[in-house]
Amino acid sequence: MFASKKLLLFALVLPVFISCDENLPESSREMVLWYDQPAGDVWLDGLLIGNGYMGGNVFGRVDNERIALNESTFWSGRPQDYNVAGAHDYYDRIKALMYEKKYKEAENLVDEHFYGNPKNQQTYVPVGDFLLDFMNGDEPFTDYCRELDMETGVVKVQYTQRGVRMTRELFMSYPDHVMVMRLSADKPGQVNVEAKLKSPFERAVGTSGNRLTVNGTWSYKAPRDFSLVHKVAGDGMSFQADVVAMPEKGTLAATDSSLVVKDANAVTFVLAIATDYVKYDDISGDPSARCEKILSGVEGKKYKELKATHLKDFSGLMSRVHLNVDGLDMNEKPTNVRMDALKKGEADPDLLAKFFQFGRYITVSSSREGSEPANLQGRWNQDLLPNWGSKYTINVNTEMNYWPAEVTNLSECTEPLFHLIEDLAENGAKTARIYYDADGWVAHHNTDIWRGTAPVDAARYGMWPMGGVWLCQHIWEHYLYTEDIDFLRKYYPIMKGAAEFVMDILEVNPNYGYLTIPFSMSPEQGYFIDGNPEEQFLAPSTTMDNALIRDLFPHCIAASSILGVDSDFSAELAKALEQIPPYMIAPNGMLQGWIEDWTRGWENHNWSGTFGLFPGNSITLRGTPELAKAVETWLEPRPVTSFWNSAIDVCQWARLENGEKAEEILRKIFITNGYPFGGFGNNLHFSGSNQSDINFGLTAGMAESLLQSHAGEISILPALMPGWKAAGSVSGLKARGNYDVSISWKDGVLVSCTIKSNLGKPFIVRYGEKTREISLAAGESVTLDANLE
Repeated sequence: MFASKKLLLFALVLPVFISCDENLPESSREMVLWYDQPAGDVWLDGLLIGNGYMGGNVFGRVDNERIALNESTFWSGRPQDYNVAGAHDYYDRIKALMYEKKYKEAENLVDEHFYGNPKNQQTYVPVGDFLLDFMNGDEPFTDYCRELDMETGVVKVQYTQRGVRMTRELFMSYPDHVMVMRLSADKPGQVNVEAKLKSPFERAVGTSGNRLTVNGTWSYKAPRDFSLVHKVAGDGMSFQADVVAMPEKGTLAATDSSLVVKDANAVTFVLAIATDYVKYDDISGDPSARCEKILSGVEGKKYKELKATHLKDFSGLMSRVHLNVDGLDMNEKPTNVRMDALKKGEADPDLLAKFFQFGRYITVSSSREGSEPANLQGRWNQDLLPNWGSKYTINVNTEMNYWPAEVTNLSECTEPLFHLIEDLAENGAKTARIYYDADGWVAHHNTDIWRGTAPVDAARYGMWPMGGVWLCQHIWEHYLYTEDIDFLRKYYPIMKGAAEFVMDILEVNPNYGYLTIPFSMSPEQGYFIDGNPEEQFLAPSTTMDNALIRDLFPHCIAASSILGVDSDFSAELAKALEQIPPYMIAPNGMLQGWIEDWTRGWENHNWSGTFGLFPGNSITLRGTPELAKAVETWLEPRPVTSFWNSAIDVCQWARLENGEKAEEILRKIFITNGYPFGGFGNNLHFSGSNQSDINFGLTAGMAESLLQSHAGEISILPALMPGWKAAGSVSGLKARGNYDVSISWKDGVLVSCTIKSNLGKPFIVRYGEKTREISLAAGESVTLDANLE
């Protein structure tokens, strides 16, 4: 942290607030998180705001406020080509060792010669802090309340001090590209504050009129050990942050490094951040000119206008989906109190519904058109060396970030992911040629702002050439939910390129007779061969690899048919699908994770072999019941952890239409005492390594329990969780085929379901064992009961 540490004094708060707005109707509390004390120094006690481009963490302190700042393109390093010329010289040698079943020797050769330069990628780093020092702020205060309204994206802080009711509102506006904060008092002349900007990469700070500016450049001169990050020649990316102060009455003065407001009725601060990032191979932008353009765009706008613009945009997305369940009376308790109870195993259906909305909230806040995609920590990071670099880990985590977007009606928020995929396809074509001498494009398990596509870290983590294949699933899913033919036409060549790469490296394995990828792995999952105590990682085509092929190839075949192109290539893909290893069921009844029945490592934590059930659909409950049962047998012994793998379990049990198990896992996640990586903060964000993926994954799992559409049907309440059965409703979910779905239920039984067809195509709706085929004109809706009548 970069804020100064002052003693925080506050009085015991006696009144019980339901929100900072006591007049807020009960129906509007669905998305409100509230607290009766400031956040102090605890990172995940702060309240997160964002507009995709920027992220902020608001602590709500009384004496000195801190807003920790991030900008989506501000990373360590500079443009970097990770590919190593000559890597392909070792490809045939590694492959030969694999065919001789000398898997450990092959792994060692990969570690020595088949990696990128450097082996470590760069990290997502903080810009710094916007700090406010309040004059007389260290005096006692009462009636404190701070809240985040997830529907509006507005943080509000209120308290009474020296007989004055102070109010603070903050939001980050996507349309105006700024953060806006307004401080006000219920008595005139009571706003007295000094504003500062601090950064660990600060080069210069200064003022001009009512503007405060800090300039910075990432470099290794920062006061931390960057030994885990590859050192590049010269400085890295540059940024600028500007804050403009607009007081109402009172005075404004500027020091060399701060803005001082005295005796004002209110003051509005507008903050902009920009970097020199243009593209992964270009940092020629001008941060100063970019900030000037942003601030010129809001010049003359009053607070009410800035807020109205923000609300129209943000609420326009968040208000599409509402989820209401029993337990609204729990909103009388502060959210942190409810979190403590949830971690002790107490039921709180409404708080789980808030977790559902929180996943949507951080999607809107971290991923918007023109921004970078949500990374491992979404958009919020205070560390110079964050866990796993807060990168894009594309062997599950990045994909999980976007699982809830389509079904929860936030399709627009996926655009940054597709921009990332475009860049990876461009750079990955070089990697495919240099490492594999293959056509198409490849990405391995990690990437960063510089779009590294070569293998990194170590063979046991990174020798997995299927990252690009998995990302292509999101292209197809976006098409299925929107049926946007222009989008499919634009991105089909990227899907085709990923398939071309796989086709080029598939070979008939002499040991098994199937087409296999010569060497790969089951992401971050080792195995033991009988009689050998050493854990192995490299393997020919793993079950996950084959599941991904069963995902990508049919999608390419379907897309080519829709677009009327590449029929010959589609025929090749169809033929290859017949020659890859089939799904296999081991003697213990579990789906087999490798081409042989090897023993899984890491205490059954592995999930990757079950990709075909979720997020894939080559295994379905009714279409392939034996395989679905084998996945269930796989899931049964898996321990519940407070980490992303258990969020996947929630999704998979929901796919198996087992709401009891989905809820059991969901609730156990909160009572695992943080094993193995940490629990959840009072702001609902995952605290273990500060990763956002588990939040996104939980939202996706809860959505799966309410609505599924992956198996050619719109399935209503397929896995309704017991804690939500008493009564509830959800509106605005999306089904594949571009249908809007709203559902209500009571005592676990469907009351009504309204389906709107946006394209006028026939569909099958399922509730339990009942199905019905329905045809509607475009724009028409049908409302059904439990009998589908």
